[in-house]
Amino acid sequence: MTPKTIFKIILVYIASLAGIMEGFSTDFVSPYPKGSFKSDTLKSKVETWTAAELWAKSVSQNLKLEDNAIVLEDNLLIENDAAGLGSIRSEAWDTLSKGRIIRKVLELPVLPAKNAWISMLIYPMVPTEPMSGGTLEFRVNGNKPIIYELRHFWTSVPVPVAYFKKGRNLIELKVHKQNEKFRIPMALSSVNTANIGQLALHTRYSERSSDNGKTWNYAGSSSNIAEYPIRLKIQAYAKKAWLQTPVINLADKAFKEVMYFPVNVEVVELIPRILNKEGSKWQTRIRSGNTHQPEAGGWTAWQNFDGSTLPAEGKHRFVQLEYNIDPGTGNSTPKILGLDLKSKWQSNSTGAGIFITEVKNYPMIRSSFDFVHENPALPELQEFRKQFKLDQVVDGAKTEWEKIKRLRAWTAANWDWFLPNSEFEDFLSWDASKILSGPTAPGNLSKRGGNCLHYAIVFAQACQSFGIPARIVNTNYAIWGGHELVEIWSRDYEKWIMVDPNFDSMFYLKKDGIPLNILELHQVFLETYYPDKERVDRDLWSFEDRDRRAEKINPETLPIRIEVGGNAYSGQINKDYVWWKSTFNKSNSGYSGGYGFYNTAEVRWLPRSNWLSQKLPLPVTHGRTHWGWDGYYAWTDDQTPETPEHRYFVRREKDMYARLCSVDFSVIQISEGLLNINMATDTPGFKHFEITINKDIIYEKMPSVSVKLKSGVNTIEIRSVDLLGNQGSKSILKVNYKLPN
Repeated sequence: MTPKTIFKIILVYIASLAGIMEGFSTDFVSPYPKGSFKSDTLKSKVETWTAAELWAKSVSQNLKLEDNAIVLEDNLLIENDAAGLGSIRSEAWDTLSKGRIIRKVLELPVLPAKNAWISMLIYPMVPTEPMSGGTLEFRVNGNKPIIYELRHFWTSVPVPVAYFKKGRNLIELKVHKQNEKFRIPMALSSVNTANIGQLALHTRYSERSSDNGKTWNYAGSSSNIAEYPIRLKIQAYAKKAWLQTPVINLADKAFKEVMYFPVNVEVVELIPRILNKEGSKWQTRIRSGNTHQPEAGGWTAWQNFDGSTLPAEGKHRFVQLEYNIDPGTGNSTPKILGLDLKSKWQSNSTGAGIFITEVKNYPMIRSSFDFVHENPALPELQEFRKQFKLDQVVDGAKTEWEKIKRLRAWTAANWDWFLPNSEFEDFLSWDASKILSGPTAPGNLSKRGGNCLHYAIVFAQACQSFGIPARIVNTNYAIWGGHELVEIWSRDYEKWIMVDPNFDSMFYLKKDGIPLNILELHQVFLETYYPDKERVDRDLWSFEDRDRRAEKINPETLPIRIEVGGNAYSGQINKDYVWWKSTFNKSNSGYSGGYGFYNTAEVRWLPRSNWLSQKLPLPVTHGRTHWGWDGYYAWTDDQTPETPEHRYFVRREKDMYARLCSVDFSVIQISEGLLNINMATDTPGFKHFEITINKDIIYEKMPSVSVKLKSGVNTIEIRSVDLLGNQGSKSILKVNYKLPN
């Protein structure tokens, strides 16, 4: 496809709808007299999106905005350990010391590349801490050794690209100084099998030698294959990508942003401005519909689009394009510079007699990433709610927000924090009932609970059992570790909010008392500790660096405050656990040391919250090692670089902050005094729409309803309702209708 390719959509006729059609036909019947559309009433529209505007409005994967163009991501992760990494059992650890060498073969699928790094998870024993002079020696394909001083548990070792070759590459590792010793976690095939149901990529690519390389044995054992967490990250264009444009309205704007009047669209040109590089392959698809959102129904399926004419069955007012990109050679990227629209249409109605006096709507926020929420009516959730008498916990709460705070306090007070014991089996459960019932391992004295992850799981599922959407986010600072937190969707605040059920706390803005989400706290972190817009270099994340930055901050001037409910046990943590301590000798409730907003330097979301209805795959012993799973959605921005050990990166706030439990509606005038309301919602456990028309209530499962206006003021209110009866935010349309003479 050349830069001059022009997508032309010709002779698109749209009839007004009398409801949502179950199927599609090109034989539309108009309620208006034949010949009422006059050629001399032709209207035209010209609209242009720059790359930045298109990026902001579109959804995409494996693309990014760079230098005023949308280009392919140039990070490629090559690994085979992530699915099974994380076990804390003794057999899942190896050591590296004098006379020992480990090595791994990794397959490089594409070259050339701009840059390359070895990424590896490794823990120092002698010396006991990173940034203490411990050094490793890497060798790639027999080339000159690379010396790396361990500064972070996840290494990021630059390697000359010339050392690599397409296909199999051998990476060897040993200590550089003879008195040093390191621990290396391993991904076990038994854990991997239990976690995802198959051996996956465990094909004996990892070996070890105890005699300085004279003889070699496979890592692990004959019955339990092991893989070292040695990965390659290369800077090359090797991942397939896609972009979906926003929904494009081919005619006039909606009246008061919600009401459309019938039109016939006659001629359309969609002209993408694309600078294509030789070797890249494109496939373009299109879908179209008669409603303002595909989720509102009445849209075609995606179809291949050859760039000349719109598919015959797609003669509708709204269209959406999708570009699928195969990068080809790996050394160049196509560039999407923007999109131009030219259209002409005829209009039949002026909306005479209709006066909209009030609109409250909640436009959908579409994400580039799939996220599956748990069904709140799931029997396991409701049994958990009953088993632990959660209705008594929230009894008397007058608002959902008060319910959330009571569940937060109840979770925090359930047990005293502890790390799972490595002498017992990996605690892989993501079931709150099992967590609160105690592990079944012999000799564990039925100890219930666990570390911060287990607080997060219990609280999230407690919320879900009441129909409050919840998800887990892990954050960290420095090299030592991080924290597991929960974000809940609050109907009261109509936003995502961070809750720390481990310490019965959350953060608010001082100026308005609005509670904050994780990404808002991440921004506060950057503005507070990196005000000069410098990039966050985690290889410099020492306690000394943290304290140096913290000493410059007066907690009284921070824009946030912390609410601590005081129900957490965590007595031992308050005394000895350094993350919980303030980083300088100032006592202030607006500052919270390591577990405050400082902990949001790096942010990673779990990609789903349906851990009960879909057991696997999930991270192994999550949070006990340094987040080596490759399924997270990891945040990156201008100051927060991509982490070399991860695969999926989020660059737009909207991709993680969809609007839930609300209704995005539009209205089409069918005939005099008759409206068709089209509705779209993202409500976990959706049951039906509740529509109040002049105080008369109807319930509708389908995303469309017809409304006959009365003379005078008409009030229409729309809510989504879930399977537990929870009502979402109320969308409102008030119409003053005057009957024609």
